[in-house]
Amino acid sequence: MLIRLLNKLKLRWKLLALVLPLVIVPIFVVAAVIGFIANHQAYLGVTQASKDDLRHMASFTIDLLDSHDRQFHDYRQDTSASLSAELASESFAALKKKIKNKKVGATGYIFCMDSKGTLKIHPDAEGVNISDARDTSGHLFVREMCEKKSGWIRYPWRNVGDEAPRMKIVRYEYFEPWDWIIAVGSYEDEFYRQANTIRDHILFSMCVLIMVVGLISVLLVLRAATLFTSPITHMIEVIRCVKRGNLQERMKVAGQDELAEMGTAFNRMTDIIRHNREMEASLAQQGKMASLGVLSSGVAHEINNPLGVILGYAGYLEGKMDECDPHYKYIHEIKRESKRCKKIVQDLLSYARTPRPVLEAVDLNDLLSQIVDFAENHTDMRGVTITTEFAAGLPPVELDGDQMRQVAINLILNAGGAMQNGGTLVVRTELCDLCYVHITFRDNGCGITAENLEKIFEPFYTTKERGTGLGLAITKQIIEQHHGEIRIESEPGSGTTVTVILPLEHEEL
Repeated sequence: MLIRLLNKLKLRWKLLALVLPLVIVPIFVVAAVIGFIANHQAYLGVTQASKDDLRHMASFTIDLLDSHDRQFHDYRQDTSASLSAELASESFAALKKKIKNKKVGATGYIFCMDSKGTLKIHPDAEGVNISDARDTSGHLFVREMCEKKSGWIRYPWRNVGDEAPRMKIVRYEYFEPWDWIIAVGSYEDEFYRQANTIRDHILFSMCVLIMVVGLISVLLVLRAATLFTSPITHMIEVIRCVKRGNLQERMKVAGQDELAEMGTAFNRMTDIIRHNREMEASLAQQGKMASLGVLSSGVAHEINNPLGVILGYAGYLEGKMDECDPHYKYIHEIKRESKRCKKIVQDLLSYARTPRPVLEAVDLNDLLSQIVDFAENHTDMRGVTITTEFAAGLPPVELDGDQMRQVAINLILNAGGAMQNGGTLVVRTELCDLCYVHITFRDNGCGITAENLEKIFEPFYTTKERGTGLGLAITKQIIEQHHGEIRIESEPGSGTTVTVILPLEHEEL
């Protein structure tokens, strides 16, 4: 049952459940042993001290009686009998009072009796013979004292009003001149009261020590478990991300322990998987391009010629028919869709067989001005205002003018398609680091979602109803052949900014 419960716990709590007893149990055992020894020594010390007190008080009482006996023995020889008796009586009364007033502990006292068991000095029972007195167990303890004359005796005794008997310990000694037995007694619960107090303090200290050390141990073990399991938790999160397909996630590697070695091996494995996937994607793309090249060649030969015939006859019929003729719109539709098919074929050929750029020094501002003038009259740019912000003194840029014209037109028409209800397009140029020129196309159209932004350069991916998905793919291909870069930033509802970065000069292309 315990093992089953441990198996359900997290690793951190397993460590706590396993390590904490190893810390607490030894502390508890050591504290218990030390407490037992300390308590035992305290009992021995207190017992010895208390017995010494009883022995001392018994000897003290013997000394008082002996002193009184010698004093008045000498005094009787020097005085008359009547005076001697009177003085002895007064002195003995003072002696008795002194002995009676001497307390032993809280309720203990000193008493004296002769060898027959008759009490001579007692707080409240003088003259009474107690030789037949029995303790609560029935033992004739007084007779034992009278027989042994001197020693220790321990017996249970119950006073009036007590709920249970209490153990009493008595030290008794024999005073031979008077044939008396001097007894000094005390109850053990009073006798050991100080020892019990010490025991309680020791138990309390043990409990506090165990609680404090236990709490500190719990905190330290939790801290250690956290330090130990945090890398594992991080590894689990990274593994989950990689499992979902995010191969960019990497494990943090710190130190040189087994976890660090495992993290390094996992990172190496993800790098290999990512590299393999990139190779697969590259091979797939190459296969696609090869297939596209074959398809494009076939399309060029098999479709262009029929399309040319269709366009020719459609143009001929369009010229022969009046615009008011109800069939005129069908002829116009045939012509328009045939041109669209021809453009698709041209895009396929352009993407599959993009020629190497023929570089020459071009005035980029002049080239863009021509393109803007052309675009302003395009049907897709109705309602769109194009503003130019060209950098003054821009040096000539080495590029292929025809290919760059295709790039700019594609980007401008895309911006116009994003502003179907009208808007503003800003075309801007600027020189950066004296080595690169930036061409920026910024519109305030509908924008592009983050999901689509990751795919817009993929061939055949389009969000338009009539698009081929090749415009941006061809654009990127041309820019990369110019050793340039294209960046797109967009926010849905606010607009899109496209930046084309081109080098001013090419060492080798």
